[in-house]
Amino acid sequence: MVTFHYIEFKAFIQATEDPDKVIQSIVNIAGEEIELEREDAEGYYGNPIQIVTGKIHRNREMDAVFDRLPRYVLEELLSSLKRRIDDRCNFYFRLDKQKAFQEEFELSEGNNTIRARARVESYPASREKALDHMQNYLEERLDEEG
Repeated sequence: MVTFHYIEFKAFIQATEDPDKVIQSIVNIAGEEIELEREDAEGYYGNPIQIVTGKIHRNREMDAVFDRLPRYVLEELLSSLKRRIDDRCNFYFRLDKQKAFQEEFELSEGNNTIRARARVESYPASREKALDHMQNYLEERLDEEG
């Protein structure tokens, strides 16, 4: 089974959003153990935003992230795997921020998302090995669900 070095989560909190709800959205997918950091920033038009980031490192916690994802999301990640892994063995996906607050996890391509970047263990590090490892990992997850 593939393991990850870490999974990093990032979300942008707009001035119109409740920061506690956005943080809860991240916790809902990443788990209670995640330690989050907030950074004040400025949007393109000068609007204030906060950037919230956090990482998880333990295998149990990282596996739990994928356990929380519904079967159709795992299938979609598997079918789009080649475009989700870069040359540095990073696996990317985004989840709808508002749905995550309700503990419903759905992939999204928009801006109102929680961005996830999982660093896939691959020795020696190569995109091809990371693709193979992630394919096997996702297939195992789908087999476990039945």
